[in-house]
Amino acid sequence: MGDLANEFSWSRSRDNTFQECRRRYFYHYYGAWGGWDAGAPEDIRSLYILKQLASRQQWAGRVVHDAIEMVFHAFAGGRDLPVEPFIADVIERMRGEWRSSKAARYRDNPKTVALFEHEYAVDLKPEVWQALSRNVAVCLRHFFRLPLVAAIRKTSPEHWSIEHWSKVFLFEGTPVWMAPDFGFWNDDGRLALVDWKTGRSTPDGAAFQLGCYALYAAEVLGVPPAKVDLFEANLREPEVTQLTWSDERLAAIKEQLRLSVRSMKAYLVDPAANVAAIDDFEKAEDLRICKWCNFRTVCRPELTQV
Repeated sequence: MGDLANEFSWSRSRDNTFQECRRRYFYHYYGAWGGWDAGAPEDIRSLYILKQLASRQQWAGRVVHDAIEMVFHAFAGGRDLPVEPFIADVIERMRGEWRSSKAARYRDNPKTVALFEHEYAVDLKPEVWQALSRNVAVCLRHFFRLPLVAAIRKTSPEHWSIEHWSKVFLFEGTPVWMAPDFGFWNDDGRLALVDWKTGRSTPDGAAFQLGCYALYAAEVLGVPPAKVDLFEANLREPEVTQLTWSDERLAAIKEQLRLSVRSMKAYLVDPAANVAAIDDFEKAEDLRICKWCNFRTVCRPELTQV
């Protein structure tokens, strides 16, 4: 098997990283490349390990998303799940992941849970971690009670997408990684795409995210915007926001994506070969961003307390 090539692609998370800090973007998508190999040079391996770090809030969100996926697999198989025992099992798995991260097992196996708070020895009281697990439990309880979930269960599981229909498609020659958290065809023959949220989201960010889902529906599934219903389900509140789309709004999303791709490629030494040089990617000026950056120890070591 030949060496993997670091090919340029676009995703919503990649766009977020680029907008937040150019230097972080370089470390994440270029500097850490190849670090999955235990025999990689030490600096590259270190960046790859740092790349895997997640904040406690990100971790909690992933736990909820993974749990919801398990629930829908059970529903699709015709099984009901006892809510409280299921949630207790999820929380117990969280404790195991927390212990693994606390023991820094991710240094030898970077794909295991790696928490920013453990890597940087953030001093948090036990109550903070307890509140995190309580929030996960609240989100899952809200999920089971959500009218949207009841409506989904009235449709045939054959018309559900639990693990996504596709993950990548070409947009004007650029591979785009994108897939909704969940999708289903309702009884009216409309495509519904759902984004599960466990924390706060900005209206503009949510609109772009859901608009990208509309683009996904059009480009991958061939479903025009007028036949797509988009749902942002905030499980913490709980609150479900429904958006409908149009060809005009979809055109705006395409232009925003087009500009994002153009901006990223403008930083490259060789856009065709996806080659980048670290000095071309400036550091963030707002040190509050740096304080919570995965790559703080290599980029702003002066901010890391011993």
